[in-house]
Amino acid sequence: MTVELALATRAQHAEGPMWDAATQVLWWVDITGHRVHCFDPQTNRDCSWDTGCDVGAVALAADGDIILAVPNGFASFDPASGQITPLADVEADMPENRTNDAKCDSAGRLWVGTMAYDRRSGHAGLYVLDPANPDPITTQAVAGLTIVNGPAFDDELGRMYVADTAVGLVYRYSFDPVSGDVGAREVFADLSATGGWPDGMTVDHEGCLWVAVGRDSAVHRYRPDGQLDRKIRLPVTNPTSVAFGGAGGSLLYITTSWYDLSERERTEQPLAGSIFVDSPGVSGPSAHRFAG
Repeated sequence: MTVELALATRAQHAEGPMWDAATQVLWWVDITGHRVHCFDPQTNRDCSWDTGCDVGAVALAADGDIILAVPNGFASFDPASGQITPLADVEADMPENRTNDAKCDSAGRLWVGTMAYDRRSGHAGLYVLDPANPDPITTQAVAGLTIVNGPAFDDELGRMYVADTAVGLVYRYSFDPVSGDVGAREVFADLSATGGWPDGMTVDHEGCLWVAVGRDSAVHRYRPDGQLDRKIRLPVTNPTSVAFGGAGGSLLYITTSWYDLSERERTEQPLAGSIFVDSPGVSGPSAHRFAG
């Protein structure tokens, strides 16, 4: 399968693509570049704002507010003034950690994973901000992870997928989309022997999981039974995440990074850090909004 270049840019660590069906734009972040971006494919215009800190992900609230995953939690962001206002803490007592990937589920809960700056083993977790809770507090749903990416949700099969990038594993958890309860865990995909880095992910309308796999220059599609179905090849080493977008969710947007490349690799990969797009022949949902 052949990808096309959607946005030629040199983001350090482009991540967290999120398609907003209401406005037909793609939100994304440059984590280590300290910027949040909004890309309009119709005009090819990409706007960005300085966040002044590592920004792990971006989400939209039901009222249109912009929510960022900043190092110690969630914050609202006003692009007009650049003001960042804290909303809820995540591991505030662990300054050695930062937030990473974040996604909303179909009930409007906002989930976020963490990681240690030094990537120490087992020092991170997955947290949820539930709008049903009257207090803006996050709750730990999964502990003992290292670099948390995802999650991705399959409501029909009652599943939540989470990648632990550092150990090369994608986990499948039982998940109740109504209550948000997380249950038993199994290994869904094991890339540890190949050295691949399973990163950001999404589920398509056929129940298959798409995973950006760093060090493999590819996006993998897995069937619900865990079998590898196909790969989308990329001209860069480290794809970081994926999101369905476009008309009817028929396009797959792919973010990439040069942050973990050597100086030589950065020179050899001038498109690393850009955003690519593919027409995979299947569609997927656009991003859910936070209901709080």
